[in-house]
Amino acid sequence: MKKMPVLFFALFLLTGCWDQNQLKDNRIVNGISFDTAEESDHILGTVRAIDIRGAGGGKFEVSDEVYVSEKESVSQLETDLQNKVSGNMDVGKAFIMIIGGDLAQKKGINSLIEPILRSTNGYISSRIVISEGKGNEILSLKHSDSPIVFEVDNLLIGGTKGTYIPEETIFTVWNDISDKTKDVILPYIKKDDQDNLLLAGSALFNGDRFTGDTLTTTQTSLLLLLRNEMGKRAKLSIDTEEFSQPITLAIESAKTKMDVKKQNGKVTCTITADLEGRILSYYEENPSDSIKHLNQLASKKITKQAKELTDLLIKANSDALGIAKEVSVNYHESWDPKKWKREYQQVEIKPKVKVKIMGTNNMQ
Repeated sequence: MKKMPVLFFALFLLTGCWDQNQLKDNRIVNGISFDTAEESDHILGTVRAIDIRGAGGGKFEVSDEVYVSEKESVSQLETDLQNKVSGNMDVGKAFIMIIGGDLAQKKGINSLIEPILRSTNGYISSRIVISEGKGNEILSLKHSDSPIVFEVDNLLIGGTKGTYIPEETIFTVWNDISDKTKDVILPYIKKDDQDNLLLAGSALFNGDRFTGDTLTTTQTSLLLLLRNEMGKRAKLSIDTEEFSQPITLAIESAKTKMDVKKQNGKVTCTITADLEGRILSYYEENPSDSIKHLNQLASKKITKQAKELTDLLIKANSDALGIAKEVSVNYHESWDPKKWKREYQQVEIKPKVKVKIMGTNNMQ
């Protein structure tokens, strides 16, 4: 059982209006995880909850607790977990859902998020992440500074601002999966040998199932730029034999156009991206390269990175760029959603990136 700082808890309560009876009678769940259980047809469900007990004199004792259950469905898990908790289990503030990669790959995620969406107590703005290994192992971590769900949340907030991961919630994921013309990508996290949490990149999906393929944070940044989903900032690195160390670009603006053509049953997708940015790191002692040359070099290298990325999407059969949406709208008569995933394997994606460096102090 882990004690929580009084100040932190006071701030937490500002997110809603509670009276003393509500506080004593509720176990406020702030994180949920789902994993494969030992029995193949069961789900391992874990919740992280705040337990509030009266300490007399109008004061409260607050602890952070973990509850675990194994059942066949989310509804059964909810019932069983409620029976293990004294008081009402309030999931209305469960803002993190961690799904183990194995479960997401074998069973998909629709059956996990649908009960939450349809529940009157569910929190549709919960962030969803895929974990390497079991989500239970992450949710059960005992860190001294704050409950682990808040550490996960801080990772996700920083990741979305830096364009390292997509910003997705239960609601947006459900909409995208239901639409069937664009595959989702979800944040991918893991822990190291010292139980430190790491933002590893993103997990690729085919429909509601994790493909088992992941992107690094750098690859995810490039994909989000190609999707016109830049956060407050973004960085890209260029590694070339011409320089002793990689060049890092801070991207300030990104405009992307996608042109999808279908001829004789063959789909071609041309993506044109215009990036503007500034050089953050350039380690050459005697830089002699002009900005014009660096523009050409950066454009060539990032175009190559984009091609490697889109080839990976095709290999994983993950339409994360939403090419299906363009085909379904512009070629509606020949559009067949049942055949699309086979057709997608034959799509030719042609990315072309143009980089404009706005300037740096040590080059002309």
